[in-house]
Amino acid sequence: MSTHYEVLQVSETASLDIIKQRFQQLILEHHPDKRTNSNDGTQAHNILKAWEVLRNPTSRKNYDIELQSQRNKKDVAIGAEVDLDDMEYTEDDHSFSLVCRCSGDYVITEDELEAGIDVVGCNNCSLRIRVLYDVVEEDDEEEDN
Repeated sequence: MSTHYEVLQVSETASLDIIKQRFQQLILEHHPDKRTNSNDGTQAHNILKAWEVLRNPTSRKNYDIELQSQRNKKDVAIGAEVDLDDMEYTEDDHSFSLVCRCSGDYVITEDELEAGIDVVGCNNCSLRIRVLYDVVEEDDEEEDN
């Protein structure tokens, strides 16, 4: 499956101006009204979908985090699985941390967890852990009270 960056044929570090310019070029090429062959509009739909995500800085950031999470899950050997409850919570930066055997730290933020990132590397060595946790919806918390 292609990423939104691949659909728009731009690098993941491309500026918004470059992404917009490429979007405009591709949508003109692939728009069903402009095609003379039997294009079903799938390519144009994919281009529009990619543009909708990448044009907004917040949705682009969330998408980039999701991409990184997917890559981490595929490409990384996990040294251990650690329950979130076994990690120390820091309220100042809303993060969880655990000391590595090399004396470095594994640190993961609430935002990363909410975005689906569950693999974190040590800041001092190459070891990685998978953080085990259950997602609790706010409605569930209110019902429990």
